[in-house]
Amino acid sequence: MVIVVEISREKLISLLEKLVSFKTVNRPAEGIKLGKECPEFIVQYLQERGIAAQLFEDEGYYSVYGKVGNGKFHLLLMAHFDVVPTGEGWATDPFELVIKDNLAFGRGVIDNKNNVASIMTILPLIRELNLEDKLTVCFELSGDEEIGGVHSAGNYLKKFKRMPDAVMNLDGEGLVIISRRRNAMGAVISLPKKTAQIRGHIEQKTFVTDQWGRHSAYQNPGGDVHCMLRASREVSFNAWKVAHLTGKFIKGNVVPDEVSLEVVIPDKTINAKVTYDEHLTMLFENLRFLVRTQFPTAFSTYGITIGPNMLLEKDDQWELLLDIRAMTQDYTVAEHTLRKMCDELFGAEYSLTFKPGQGMVNTPKDSMLIKTALEVSKQFNFPAKVVEKGGASDARYFSREGIPTFDFGPIGGGVHAKNEWLDLDSFVAVTNFYFEMVKKLLEKMS
Repeated sequence: MVIVVEISREKLISLLEKLVSFKTVNRPAEGIKLGKECPEFIVQYLQERGIAAQLFEDEGYYSVYGKVGNGKFHLLLMAHFDVVPTGEGWATDPFELVIKDNLAFGRGVIDNKNNVASIMTILPLIRELNLEDKLTVCFELSGDEEIGGVHSAGNYLKKFKRMPDAVMNLDGEGLVIISRRRNAMGAVISLPKKTAQIRGHIEQKTFVTDQWGRHSAYQNPGGDVHCMLRASREVSFNAWKVAHLTGKFIKGNVVPDEVSLEVVIPDKTINAKVTYDEHLTMLFENLRFLVRTQFPTAFSTYGITIGPNMLLEKDDQWELLLDIRAMTQDYTVAEHTLRKMCDELFGAEYSLTFKPGQGMVNTPKDSMLIKTALEVSKQFNFPAKVVEKGGASDARYFSREGIPTFDFGPIGGGVHAKNEWLDLDSFVAVTNFYFEMVKKLLEKMS
């Protein structure tokens, strides 16, 4: 039977409210970094409670780290306080915690400031445990997970001088144990502008995304409709020529809400010629094929996902940003296959820059860490399920080194989308779950 520690629900929610109020958004393309205000608050909060938290900076990106105890087995508790841009259509202020019917709304309430609050809450309790020489509990609260984690989690060894023995990456949802996540790779395909003329007239065509949520990794082929792919279908089937486009683009791993094309409808009865862009047209004609690129991977319930989430106009070219998810550490085969597809679709006109990603997460179900998580999940009457999830997480920096990890989180939704929400009862329960996991692992070290 679990003996639940008295964690103040009111104080936990109040802490989350404070964290949500910080506008912790990085926009690298615009040179915007989230700054020091939020991480400095975290450091001060922990230090006031006897936790030796430190601020770490790398190229203007900040994280908070430290440890409790000095035992042989190093357990890492990890979460992130940076969030994706808010987008449009919110019913409330995204940076103000709003509670209605036991649900909390705000940017970061489920991804991932809730888990930052949970870690900040249990660290003083962990400090009171008799860790002796058995267990060291490290913590890493990152400020750049949403843009890859290179500056925070990627510098773990520099901070702690050794890697952990196990990782609880508290960046999930649904009360399930997430042991697998695909590698998050990317590519930029560039095509030079190339104008041409044709007889016809110009019309504006707008296409919207029909998808639950906006996280690129959770696209469901056959069920969800990506606005760029809907536009690709219509351009191809109607033989339209594309002159220009605008879109509600947010970032590389977020599906845009809509895209508007200025298209030329061919009409030989019209004497006047209209200018369009041959390469932009070719791009839209072939997007529907490009996202079907296939290559060998390890088993994944999600398979391969390729999301064309941003199309940017530069001075003399168009740049398409692809978000690529696949269960593989070998990015070379993915790059080779994508280049082969681009050769077929675009000839010699394109250039491709491939981003290999930081690896996948793949922890065996029979590992001590996963078995312990299952035991404690059953004690809390959680689902006790080990699953794969679509999005990437900073657990990849450790899983790729063979270190057992799992991701976890309470009930919530709207990840990377509008009206992000969190179930407050599960928020409190999960905070207790995390503390119980530390105690259970400490028992196993004895």
